[in-house]
Amino acid sequence: MDDSQLEPRGLARLFPFSWLAVAGTQPRTRRNRPISFTPSRVEPIGPPPAPQHQERPTAAGRFTRLAVWLVIAVGWMIFAAWWVVVLQRESVQALGFAFGVLVTIVVSCAFAMTLWTRHNMRIARNGRRGNSSLFIAMHWKCDVLGRPVEMPARPVLTTASDVRVVMRDGVKVYVTGSGRKA
Repeated sequence: MDDSQLEPRGLARLFPFSWLAVAGTQPRTRRNRPISFTPSRVEPIGPPPAPQHQERPTAAGRFTRLAVWLVIAVGWMIFAAWWVVVLQRESVQALGFAFGVLVTIVVSCAFAMTLWTRHNMRIARNGRRGNSSLFIAMHWKCDVLGRPVEMPARPVLTTASDVRVVMRDGVKVYVTGSGRKA
């Protein structure tokens, strides 16, 4: 998937405009580059077409956008007003204690995460992961159901652009797009 197929996240869906952009300028995007596959037996896929300029918003659209920004501004003003009330009623000592509790929680969580991560890394390095994730060695003589598998030479299989799996007389045969055995 390339960047042109990604959808905006979070607030970008609600506000599809950049509040930092200057009217009439192009949005900043990544330079389109062709998609290539390795090893390549196919032509690279070209960049997607350039986005078309959207129509200018209607008066109703501009009014709606202004209303949304006003609601956001009022919400931030209410938030700031309540913090003013809190800061006037509480003592500096109480605020310092609350801040200290928050810092202690953040530091202890970071310390616990570090210990847990190192513990998991040590388990993974030693290879003793219990019964949940045992390593299963792949033997290409048969599949997981015990059926025999007929495979070609590795260079033919890895460079083929189209590989199909066909059942022939109870044997899984890998076939390339040209019809010969992969």
